[in-house]
Amino acid sequence: MRRRLLALSVVSLLLFGSAACGGDSGKPSSSASVDMGDTITGLKVSGDIGTAPKVSVSKPITVDKPVIQVIKAGTGAPVQTGQEALLHIYIAKGKDGSKAATTYDQSAGGQPLDVHMDESQLFKQVVDALVGKPQGSRVAIAAPVKAIYGARGASQIGLKASDTAIFVVDVMSVTPKTVLNGPTGASHDVPAGLPTVKSSGAKVTGLDFAKAAKKPGTKLQVIPLRDGTGPKVRAQSLVTFNYFGEVYGGTKPFDESFSKQPVTFALGMHKLIQGWDKGLVGLKAGSRVMLVVPPGEGYGSAAQQNIPANSTLVFVVDILGVDNS
Repeated sequence: MRRRLLALSVVSLLLFGSAACGGDSGKPSSSASVDMGDTITGLKVSGDIGTAPKVSVSKPITVDKPVIQVIKAGTGAPVQTGQEALLHIYIAKGKDGSKAATTYDQSAGGQPLDVHMDESQLFKQVVDALVGKPQGSRVAIAAPVKAIYGARGASQIGLKASDTAIFVVDVMSVTPKTVLNGPTGASHDVPAGLPTVKSSGAKVTGLDFAKAAKKPGTKLQVIPLRDGTGPKVRAQSLVTFNYFGEVYGGTKPFDESFSKQPVTFALGMHKLIQGWDKGLVGLKAGSRVMLVVPPGEGYGSAAQQNIPANSTLVFVVDILGVDNS
């Protein structure tokens, strides 16, 4: 659920365009199924994926066109054109390997960049280098600054048009490739005092508060309705959901996806209401869960369209896809 369910990432467009496993290598790790690219001569990248890389160069790196080297090939689903991905990006100067900019800095939020994989949000050279690379990969790109930023270069991060830039990109999460049609696993009844779920097949169609407590509790409640049998949801990952949301005691939803199509959100990145970030991480693909979200972990005193201020919210959420499925 975005703020109004999702707040946009705040990352300088000057850094990234107009819009976990370890690796330690001067040579690419081998992979039978991933195009490992070419060796960027003189470059060494070390450190674990998901942590700021250590970049060093044995001599100044100069290229006249982009060179791509996969430092570590992941094993998850691939980056897809036009889909979302969560990326950590580290930019170094080709002349000496020193840092120019990175999402790993707290000043940039310290969390991955949520990117739609097209040229409107990320440099074409970076998009082209990443498409097809699996979740969990670390990819290095050496490219002329002029080709990336244009004739003016990127003085805001200390790069001249005549320089070479080194991008080291960690593919932290991708849009799930496998999406279930509905929940799986053992079923559970809704406990007494909570609303019951109306459904038609696998689709949630409503909530019935007739036998629910007149006043909701004051703490977040996470009530399993189906256990799920797939991989677990990780923090800072892309997850595909169906959801139905209604104000506690209401008569119709303020938002839902069951009558439309599943949606993919970045979970555990402070972009969703706290009740979702806290309540859904660790659940398995195929789970159906009811969340009863108090105002402090929902929208608080700020009224939203169809949601009065200080509302307790009830959601039924199906987890249909995680990034390593």
